[in-house]
Amino acid sequence: MKKSIITATIIFFGCLFCTAQVIAPAPPDKAVVYFARVSSLGLAINFSYFDSTTLIGKFNGPKYIRYECAPGAHIFWARSENKDFVEADLEAGKIYLIEAVPMMGAFKASVWLEPIDPQNEKDQKRISKILKLMTKKPAESFTAEELEKDTKDLEEVIKKGLEKYAEEKTKGNIMQRLERTMNYIPQPAG
Repeated sequence: MKKSIITATIIFFGCLFCTAQVIAPAPPDKAVVYFARVSSLGLAINFSYFDSTTLIGKFNGPKYIRYECAPGAHIFWARSENKDFVEADLEAGKIYLIEAVPMMGAFKASVWLEPIDPQNEKDQKRISKILKLMTKKPAESFTAEELEKDTKDLEEVIKKGLEKYAEEKTKGNIMQRLERTMNYIPQPAG
């Protein structure tokens, strides 16, 4: 029994050390948002991620991207069978986490964006899953050329996505919010 507890403790602190190394600090003049998909549900279905009219990237399965952007107001959204939106107010030099949660859709997986609040005890399990994913693989990356080509291919999707956002906003539908105070502070290795 003691060996099990000692082994579990070593693994736990080892994982803490690893995760502290995975999340690079945000540049002082930029905010960083991690979009992470930890679930394998709808494994083959790509989710596309946007910052208003800007395509951030797209990927399927359990993966993540690191997105550096200007501080201030943003409309983040994801597209699959549906579209889901997060209004954000970001602070320079801070790191934020958004989990892309796949759900069963009518024809393929739907996506739901869930902003993570590190001060909320209920989100601690989500953070652990995201950090575990980050220790297993590097962030997805895309060249400017890839994003430019995909953005051109998705022009109509982007237009319709922002129309959907405006429609939902007009109806008074509550959007998910990512507030400045919901920033993640990596724990120092130690």
